[in-house]
Parts: sequence; structure tokens; C-alpha cells
Amino acid sequence: MDYRTMDDDEAAEFLAQPLVAVLAIDDPGWSPHVTPVWFHHLPDGNRFQVMTPAKSKKARLQRTGTGELSLSVQTADGATAKYLNMQGSARLLPLSKELLNAMVEKYLPEEFREAYLADPPEDSMFDITPRRITTGVIG
Repeated sequence: MDYRTMDDDEAAEFLAQPLVAVLAIDDPGWSPHVTPVWFHHLPDGNRFQVMTPAKSKKARLQRTGTGELSLSVQTADGATAKYLNMQGSARLLPLSKELLNAMVEKYLPEEFREAYLADPPEDSMFDITPRRITTGVIG
């Protein structure tokens, strides 16, 4: 098995796919809170964004904790696996229309978009600045 890292262009192409990421945030006194999330990557500013309801556990933990979190995106296709792991800090902000529209375009089939946009379950977003990103292609 071969192993290599992704260059910036390959990582941006990988992150543009409608993949589900895993977000982990510290939950003091317990193991980290881990949840699947849709994400948006802003390659120009090297930032990530994740939608969330303001009343969600991950939003509460971000407000009361350090704001530090991790995001992991991975795929496996036969004998080849790709991943990108990111550790960084997040700010909890009101959900922007730009992010909502980008997520709906990325993740939902066209026939479901209008209904989702009319009443989205999310009203907040994490704006995440990476401190460290690691990538890999195995296979």
C-alpha cells in the first residue's frame, strides 16, 4: 500500500464533494461530542463552515468551552482511502444566506432545495479557522 498527502488543489477538489464530515468538540467530564455534519470549505481564506441549530449540543459546547474542535472528512473507494483532518477554533455566528445556499446546492437534490430553504432547521453556523490540517491518500 502506498501513502501520500494531497496537494492544495487535490484537497480543494476533495472538499468540494458532497461528503459528510465528522465534527468533534470537547465535552468536559465526558468523551468528546462527535457528530456528522455538512460542511463548506472556503479555500480562499482556508476556512470551514458548518451549519447548526443554536440550541444544539455542539453549539452549547462551543459557547461554553474553548471553541476548539476537529473536523474529519474521509472516503474509501475500493482499495483507496482519502482523508482530511483539521484542528482549529470556531466562532458561533448567525447563519448566513450565502452559507445556507452553498450547503443546499452541495448536498440536496434540486427537487428538495426550495422546501429546505423555506424552513431550514439551522439558524447558526460555526466559522472555523484551521490551526492544523493533515491529509492522506492510502492505496
